[in-house]
Amino acid sequence: MIGKQIKGTGFRGCLNYVLGKKDAALIGGTMCGQTPEELAAEFAIARQLRPNLKVAVFHATLSVDSTEKLEDSEENDQRWLAIAANYMKAMEFDNNQYAVVKHSDTEHDHIHIVASRICLDGGVVDDSWDYYKSQETIRQLERNYKLETVTPSWETDKRAQTTGEHRQLKSKGNKSVRVQLQDLIDELTQDNPSMPEFVERLQQQGVEVQVGLTLTGFSKGISYNLDEVALSGTQLGKAYTFSGLQKYRGVTYDQGRDNALIEALMQPQHLANAPSETEENELESSEAELAATLSATPATPNELELQLSIRPEPDETQWQKVRSHLAVEYSLPLELLDLLHSHSWLYAGSQKAVFTGRTLEGEARFAFVLDERGNFTTTHPLSFEAPFWVATTGEIERAVIACNPIEALSILLIEQENSATAPATLYLGIERASQLPIEFLQELDNVIIAIAENSQLARNALALLPNAELVNPQSSWNDIWIQLIEQEEQNIKPNNQPYKQRIQDIELD
Repeated sequence: MIGKQIKGTGFRGCLNYVLGKKDAALIGGTMCGQTPEELAAEFAIARQLRPNLKVAVFHATLSVDSTEKLEDSEENDQRWLAIAANYMKAMEFDNNQYAVVKHSDTEHDHIHIVASRICLDGGVVDDSWDYYKSQETIRQLERNYKLETVTPSWETDKRAQTTGEHRQLKSKGNKSVRVQLQDLIDELTQDNPSMPEFVERLQQQGVEVQVGLTLTGFSKGISYNLDEVALSGTQLGKAYTFSGLQKYRGVTYDQGRDNALIEALMQPQHLANAPSETEENELESSEAELAATLSATPATPNELELQLSIRPEPDETQWQKVRSHLAVEYSLPLELLDLLHSHSWLYAGSQKAVFTGRTLEGEARFAFVLDERGNFTTTHPLSFEAPFWVATTGEIERAVIACNPIEALSILLIEQENSATAPATLYLGIERASQLPIEFLQELDNVIIAIAENSQLARNALALLPNAELVNPQSSWNDIWIQLIEQEEQNIKPNNQPYKQRIQDIELD
């Protein structure tokens, strides 16, 4: 079974959508209304309990495998309702209004659940990390109801053939370029080659390969061109991206050993197959422009001079004051602040905290400036955009996107506090979605947009990364971090040091 969740601000529009589909049927829930108008009015009554809550709508979709049919009888409607009730209880919506609507317009039988996050006692359902909670709940429902496990298409390691590709193979006996590349890559990776060996083998088979690498070892992506058809690794499937080749196909990669060899192999092909060809296949025109901006060539001396002029000059005499302000106001550990300062990712400009925005190559492009009132400002030409970012050590497996550096660092600390085994993660703070390294993020298995769902910034980021997951805290991540610290201070004796030790153990790239 597959489950998806979306949060929103308006019940009427959501209800019009789910009940406006052909063959849509309202089969149950906890409400009396039967039409979008009646249900919206009923939701509005409970909404008066929390009039200032903007993101009040929870919209979940649950679908089963195409081989399973649950919609054919009243008995199966009751089964769907039981599944919905168990799902909502596990998601902590057992004291909330919700309506269940069944759709039969696709090959996968599915239901839509439209619910209010406002509890009938005036509380609000906490939606922090609800994606993970939903996945655990779905796995349990599959066991309880003996349902097939369905892997979402964006999580499969090999993209399935399209209907057109099936027809082409059946009628003409010809495999599509996508299938040819998948089969060839599967064959060439059987003996676990190194990344340069893998690239060279493909070139020998007439496949043009483009690999983008940054100076810090991050991959900007891999793409393939066969018979003048260019496809990105993402278009072939998760196992054919730069990181997927290592994880699923056993291709080995070591930055120090392989980067020079890969760059040498790329050189003859660079003029024959410009990066923009891949971008045009992978992104819409507006997205391609953003990707081109983010992968700009190294700055010329004149550009560097301009970059320096738009970043505040460091004032080391003010560092202790800024450091103390960040520690007191935002509960950021001194050890972490000193670590960021030692890398010049954080410094004092006049009496303000300056967080450096930089490319994945490590080039400082501009700055996020935090004043004492808690407001961030930036001054930069669009061509010099870049996020603030830090990454824990190791092969990056996931990314978490926040709306500013303080939020990004707070999430890092929360995750370090709650998990000793968190995967190597890239934490980004952005002002606008165009600062995102799109190609790199598309290579990752897991991308989290940790910005309130009603924010225009979150919507812009999700438009560029449609397979990312939204996480919506009730308050800022820094407020959540401060609450955790306060709880720990109340529960841990002063002579205990586990928290301090965890902070000291954080290693950043």
